[in-house]
Amino acid sequence: MKNIVFLLLIWAGVFSVTAAQAQDKRPVTITFWVGGVCEMCKERIEHTVDVPGVKSADYNLSSHELTIMYSPKKISEKEIHALLNKAGHDTSASMATDEAYGLIHGCCKYREHEHNH
Repeated sequence: MKNIVFLLLIWAGVFSVTAAQAQDKRPVTITFWVGGVCEMCKERIEHTVDVPGVKSADYNLSSHELTIMYSPKKISEKEIHALLNKAGHDTSASMATDEAYGLIHGCCKYREHEHNH
């Protein structure tokens, strides 16, 4: 009887580890705000996150929201925000440096655009 209980405990442990590993491999979909005002912004934002671990990305210009599906085993949400900041775009979690923002095209200056409306 003790052997059966022991085997059941081992089986349950293996099953829970396997289930957790399977869950870690599932892509995650998130949506968050990213500063942008034009088609060049949309193209830059989507191109910036076209990296290993990102399955898909769609930037909505009217809502300023990026919907992204990614594998957390390959890239973190924090790394995604950092990539966008490096490309000159603020996000709901972090801001681009003034230097990175200064490198984007004049029509893409979303910070100034937001202050004018």
